[in-house]
Formats: sequence, C-alpha cells, structure tokens
Amino acid sequence: DNQVEHALASLATVMLESPSLIVQFTQGLNFNPSSKEYTHGVVIRFRSVEAFEIFIRSQEYKNVWISKFQPVVQKSLSLHFLVDPVGTEIM
Repeated sequence: DNQVEHALASLATVMLESPSLIVQFTQGLNFNPSSKEYTHGVVIRFRSVEAFEIFIRSQEYKNVWISKFQPVVQKSLSLHFLVDPVGTEIM
C-alpha cells in the first residue's frame, strides 16, 4: 500500500535525522501467515533508554505518527527491551 510505504519512508527520514539517538533501524514486510494482522515491522536500536525517551517525545516523531501512521494503522504492537550493544552503523 502506497500510504504505508510513504509512512515508513517518513519515519526513516526522521530516524536518519537523529544519529545522536539512534544506532540502527530496519523495516520490512511480515511474511508469517500466523500473524497476518500485522503487515509491517520496524526495529529501532537506540543509544540508550534516555535516547528512546527523547525520540518518542520529539515533535518530529509525533508529527509522523499522527499524520502518516494513524490514518493507516489498524493495529500496532510495541515492544521495548534492553539488549547488549553490537555494532555502530545505521542500516
């Protein structure tokens, strides 16, 4: 869907403009038929919990979520967890 792709591209732009907060991000289509109600996924690695909080509260992120995602999202699932850092390049 073109609206979904545009929303994901807008989110990618915001993430690329936040290198001090984000280590890495990736996005893609769901290929698992057992969870077909979710069509796309995004994984974002933040530099710290504080970086996550700054990003999620930023006006840029809020604007993208409200203007691009809310019109097309029927169901979302957010997971937040700590992992050991690996790598430093944005993908």
